[in-house]
Amino acid sequence: KGDFIKGTYRGCEIEVWRDECEFLTFAIFDDGYEVTSGFSDCSDTVRDFYNSMKSIVDDYRANPQDYE
Repeated sequence: KGDFIKGTYRGCEIEVWRDECEFLTFAIFDDGYEVTSGFSDCSDTVRDFYNSMKSIVDDYRANPQDYE
């Protein structure tokens, strides 16, 4: 089983996990709505990648129209 982090930042849920294939998979939700999701083959730790997702939430809060 891979690493997994789930938390809330500025009212959005962020989930990041590394699967058995070593891909980092991520998703950001706002009140059940999926803001963005995807995967990366980067070598970042799950925690570092989770922290980098906070800048996407900041941009989403500033420019919600860009995520419709």
